[in-house]
Formats: sequence, structure tokens, C-alpha cells
Amino acid sequence: MKVIILGSGTCVPSLNRNAPGYYLEAEGCRVLVDCGSGTLLQLEKAGMSYKDIDAVFITHAHPDHFADLLPLIHALLVGHEMKRKKDLSLFCAKEFLEYYEKAIAPLLWMSEEFSIIAKEASDEISFGPFHIFSAGTVHSSDSLSYRFENGGKSVVFTGDADYDPRLIAHAHQADLLIADCSFPDSMKAKGHLSAKECGMVAREAEVKKLVLSHLYPSGSPDSERVNESGEIYKGNILLAEDLMEIVL
Repeated sequence: MKVIILGSGTCVPSLNRNAPGYYLEAEGCRVLVDCGSGTLLQLEKAGMSYKDIDAVFITHAHPDHFADLLPLIHALLVGHEMKRKKDLSLFCAKEFLEYYEKAIAPLLWMSEEFSIIAKEASDEISFGPFHIFSAGTVHSSDSLSYRFENGGKSVVFTGDADYDPRLIAHAHQADLLIADCSFPDSMKAKGHLSAKECGMVAREAEVKKLVLSHLYPSGSPDSERVNESGEIYKGNILLAEDLMEIVL
């Protein structure tokens, strides 16, 4: 599996960190996990194309996690130099599915060549070469974490999440955990993991590698979050950077 971090930031505009978005590829299947503002441009910067995306998994209905969903679909429908044939799948919580059907779908039109298949994410999903598990998180009523498994490897995207035993179980022995590390411990915010809490989840879940992402500006170097996580978790810790590529 290959992961590209398209956006390691948040809703706060940043010249260095795009809004949340992650590209995941295995065996020719290409998906997005979240699709925040600027994700389409980040795909181009990463040398990938929006035209090839097979599915989008939305973690929850906060705009910084889905703002480019409508532009993505619009580009697929309008693109004059391409004739898309394959369907685009959308997986999300029930609440977001209802929002999509009421607020996004009415702005689109039907293509004769492909369909947009929007589904509620069940606890277990099979899509392409992936086996996917979703689990609720402590953040909002509709927030989900996703675990993708393929070829004996696993990657977990926490989405926005606070410390929770369910998250630890969900990430158990994952090869890669990409975690919401919104703030250093001194700025702990309800509904988000602090740096030390990321370390706690990684240690208790026995993950092989931890990536700290969804980084709000904090007034201190982002590298301090690595140090705080490292006080708890002694495994491999990476600080997410836009366009960082990880191969499992």
C-alpha cells in the first residue's frame, strides 16, 4: 500500500499545511480519505490525478474534511478531455450521507457514463483490494476512523478523535497509524488527541509506526509534538508533511 499525505493541516489556513486529505493506493485501486479544501490541487502536486480516484471515504461532516468533494465530482463530470467510465464510490456516516443527498447531490447532474454511488460506511467494507473497518470516534456524532487492510498490511486514519478505548482497539497492531495530533499537550482540546495522547494510543494499540497529522498552529515548533509523543511511545514517529509518501 502507498499513502500520500495531501493535507496535514486543519481548517486554519496555512501556507505549509493543506486541509486534511490522504491518498491511498493498492493494486491499482486509488482512494481518498477525506477531501478538504485544496485536495485536488495537492493531488496534482503529488503527480496523481483526480481522474483516477475510485472512492472517497469521509471521516465526518466538518468542512475542512470534505470541502473539495463537490469540486472533485464536478471535475469528473465536466472534464472535456476525458470520458470517465468507472463509478465513483462515496463512503461516510449516515449523517453525512443525508447531507450529501440534500446539499451536494442536487447541485450535480447525472452522467450517462458513470454513477456516483454514495453509501453509509458499515462496520466492515470490502472495496477493491481493501478490507476496511470503520469505527466511531469521540469528536462529533458522525465522526469515523477507518482501518484499511491489504496484503497483510494495515493503515488506520483516526480522523478527528479524542482518546478512547475504541480507537485503541481499532488501531490494534496496525502497521501505520495516522493520528489527529491537533495540539501539544499543554493546549489539549476536547474532541482531539494531544501529542501525548497520540503516544498513548500508539503504545497501547502496539502500532508499528505513528504519524502525527491534523496539526493546528500552536505557537511552538511542531517538532515538540514528536518529543511529547515519544515520551510515551517508543516506536517510529513521523511528523506529517504535505506530499509525504509512505509505502507499506
